[in-house]
Amino acid sequence: MLDFEDVLVTYKSKQRGSIALAGYRNWFPLKPSEKIAGIVADLMGDGHLQDSPKYRLDFSSKSTEELNRFNNEIYDLFGVKGKIRDCKTNKYNTKNLGINNKPLARVLKQIGVPTGAKVFTSFPIPNWILQDKKLFARFINRLFSCEGCVDVKSRAIELKMYKTVEKVNDGIFFFNQMKTYLEKYYDIKSTKPFLEGSISTRKDGRKTQGIRIKIKNKQSLVKFGQFVCFDEKNKQMKLETIIKVISSLSKQEKTSI
Repeated sequence: MLDFEDVLVTYKSKQRGSIALAGYRNWFPLKPSEKIAGIVADLMGDGHLQDSPKYRLDFSSKSTEELNRFNNEIYDLFGVKGKIRDCKTNKYNTKNLGINNKPLARVLKQIGVPTGAKVFTSFPIPNWILQDKKLFARFINRLFSCEGCVDVKSRAIELKMYKTVEKVNDGIFFFNQMKTYLEKYYDIKSTKPFLEGSISTRKDGRKTQGIRIKIKNKQSLVKFGQFVCFDEKNKQMKLETIIKVISSLSKQEKTSI
């Protein structure tokens, strides 16, 4: 997936790059894995990768357990750890795991993690993830764990992400990739991506719109539980509740025949 030379060429000077990467040659060749696919999804969801003016990454969550999980996976993969601190700039009582490691940030950018504010950025699901059903399942598991929601009352799973109106079509492409491969690999059928009715205006004056996709088909919800599921405990409990209701209704239908 990624060789030493692939990252070396991202430096302005090959000499400077060789010095900067000297302690990280054991990372290469970097091979695809479910753990890396999950990290990519985490950073597309609740994370942030910065490449200017300073290469670094952050992952935010209300759960210290979740931050430790991300931190430990990065350490297992790359031997690098970050620090957890309280987020004082938002109203959601989240904590932030920050990792200041320039070579790691360069690697993540090279394997498909978007940089900067994702609402302004176009990014697809990387091909190396799409080409493997296990990697794709882990990617979806983590993305939906970060960004998805489960509505027990309407029996549906939903994912929503925001894009500036200029990037809406790129966002729809991303959502269509999810739709296509969920059905291709697991016969999980979802709605077509659709837009929120209203357009919001940010403080900076830029206009954004939500892109949504839902999984409502009964058998598709069951298959999501079988092949993908959620890491986030509350969402997984809600999904299991829905599956129990579906199973109960199915038994009643069979009994009435």
